[in-house]
Amino acid sequence: MTDRSEEDARIELALLAAPGASAVTRLSAVETVRARILLSIEHGLLGPGTRLPRTDLIASGLEVSAITARRALESLVGDGVLIRRPGRGGGTFVTESPPDLQDSSVSAYRADEQAVRRLIDQRSLTESAIAHQAALNATAEQCDELDRLILASQRAENWLEHHVPDSRFHHLCAEISGLPEVPVYLATYETLLTYFVPYPMEQLEEGRDEHRALVAAFRAHDPIAAVAITRAHVDALRHEMFVALPR
Repeated sequence: MTDRSEEDARIELALLAAPGASAVTRLSAVETVRARILLSIEHGLLGPGTRLPRTDLIASGLEVSAITARRALESLVGDGVLIRRPGRGGGTFVTESPPDLQDSSVSAYRADEQAVRRLIDQRSLTESAIAHQAALNATAEQCDELDRLILASQRAENWLEHHVPDSRFHHLCAEISGLPEVPVYLATYETLLTYFVPYPMEQLEEGRDEHRALVAAFRAHDPIAAVAITRAHVDALRHEMFVALPR
């Protein structure tokens, strides 16, 4: 029998072979963190003077090691994009006038626009199937756990803290479905996550409302409602992700 980890690796490789995606796969982990922070600044999601979260939160939110996050931040400080302020009330901040670096890592992300849009299409199809089956399978206890994850997201102080329970929410929905296609869905979901950039918290409440509605559909064992909510939730990515935002 084929080893599951080898099968998952082949799935991920196939998804990353989408046109344009090779540019991002060539980036180092430090470069991907740089790109995501720079894109957030470029699109005004992290404004001048914004204080960044602690390095460990950036690492967990962007799913990299603390060392990688620290190196990326240090490189951006060196480029004059970020500034460190010591003492009480200090930390790492976006400078008041960040330079336009024309960074190669950002160019690689922008070159992947069509790959991002295809990943959204793939996620919409597979997540709809998962929501349909999860609505038939979900127990009250599983719905309670999903509600707890939504609450943890609501209590987060920034996007990076929100990302951890939000990602767990989607993984748990996939587990509840029990579908054999879950590894394909998770590969798509995780690949698309590498293109997400940090958002202001006020832009996340609509997504949490959709998650609450999805859990309600699970409790009612209503697969039709669950699919409709899921399609709306994923479709929002088409105008929320950096590929659709004005600079």
